[in-house]
Amino acid sequence: MNKVKFYFILPLLSIVLFSCNKDDEASSAPPPRDFKIQYEADLDSIETYLKTHSFTVIEESGRIDVKIDTFIVGNANGKVSIWDNTDYPLQFKTIKNDTRVSNLVNGTSLDPVEYKMYYLLINEGNGVSTNRFDSTFVSYRGWRLDNKQVDISNVPVWATFPALTTLESAFVSGFRQFTPLLKAAESITVGGDGGVTFNNYGVGVVFIPSGLAYFNNTRVNIPAYSPLVFTVRLHSVRERDHDRDGVLSKYENGTGVEDLYTVDTDGDNIPDFLDIDDDNDNVRTLLEIRNPATGKPFSFDMIPTCNGGTLKKHLDSSCQ
Repeated sequence: MNKVKFYFILPLLSIVLFSCNKDDEASSAPPPRDFKIQYEADLDSIETYLKTHSFTVIEESGRIDVKIDTFIVGNANGKVSIWDNTDYPLQFKTIKNDTRVSNLVNGTSLDPVEYKMYYLLINEGNGVSTNRFDSTFVSYRGWRLDNKQVDISNVPVWATFPALTTLESAFVSGFRQFTPLLKAAESITVGGDGGVTFNNYGVGVVFIPSGLAYFNNTRVNIPAYSPLVFTVRLHSVRERDHDRDGVLSKYENGTGVEDLYTVDTDGDNIPDFLDIDDDNDNVRTLLEIRNPATGKPFSFDMIPTCNGGTLKKHLDSSCQ
């Protein structure tokens, strides 16, 4: 169980990648409702769904998924609601919408709501952990609360926030903030036939209020204000350097904050992980952290500080 093999055929993969960029499919959006009022309605709908449906973990072609059934109180077949099941206890995480109006520090979402996002961990996975700024190699299936399927990708696709290329998707806020609760596959096996098998990868199901999905926007088969449910499978993780300055984005987190958009060393309204000159001294970060002996960037731990200073060289404008 929890092994899945893929045959990566380029033309097919290109089609799947294109189909996942749903931001191009939006029709004209109705005027937005109040975020808080809509969230209260969504939360009621999601909790009703959780209390009136049961689920079974299934495996199809090596892919872990869930089958959703209507739960009937007192049913002799022993069904238990998602809400009451103990095999995969229902959990939740309180989060805010990380969708942005711009990639500047002050480009935060206008949505003030703190959302309760329910989820099930089917298998945590046994590989590396991730954060929402890494690139994640995921497969998934999504559906509405009426159980109508709205999207599926059985072949994994790369997702990155913010997206770095047109072949990557950022996905919706709830999806990308759920993914770090999973771990990647513990190992990958490549067979003699070219098939790639991911072993013991992370799998979960997340129930997303519309404010963490498409809110007042519509997509194919997704009306405005639709809560969504996704089975998410995390197969692999790739660390990224968004601004290509030689410092991995995960290290441009100041004193260890989770939200990289809040770290702006030079106060120029460009977060460090997107800023090619972090201290605004007119010398690119990539040049400041270069090891003169090798011509390559120092590893993050080895980036020097200035004489008598405590900041790493690329964060201290007094070094130049």
